[in-house]
Amino acid sequence: MGNSIDNFKKTEKYEDYYKKIRKKINKWISKGKLTQKTGKWTDKFAQYLLVLPDLIHLNIKLLTDKEINMNIKSNILVGMIYLVSPIDIVPDFIPVAGLVDDLLVISVILHRIINTADPILMGKIKQYWAGEDDVFIKIKEITALLNNFASQIPKSLLKFMKKNK
Repeated sequence: MGNSIDNFKKTEKYEDYYKKIRKKINKWISKGKLTQKTGKWTDKFAQYLLVLPDLIHLNIKLLTDKEINMNIKSNILVGMIYLVSPIDIVPDFIPVAGLVDDLLVISVILHRIINTADPILMGKIKQYWAGEDDVFIKIKEITALLNNFASQIPKSLLKFMKKNK
């Protein structure tokens, strides 16, 4: 009996975190705070930030599934540790940008898992996905955006260096 109560409390905790992130992102978007605080570059990421809570939910479900092998779980765990770690590439207190790096890390890990997944794991991913759009398409879109963004960094850096000679 105690074990089921503990499981319920854990589930409730995850759902509260899920709702908290979703609410925070919706609030930023509805008030236009994304563009005000971080500039236009965040417009590209806003729609994808709404996927972050869905990805967290998916990762938690996969971690708690007894049929998922430990190798997959260890990869997911690395992403989840990064997500909750106070040490990030971009600190979480920076609006939007602090969540973008979390989104990208989680997406890259899931993209890698999906590319090597067997049909059973693919079915589990579909089963646990709580998002509105197709999980596989979203992950590909986010990783493509990451690749595009990463290719822009050297160009931006070169422009910055030329300006500050």
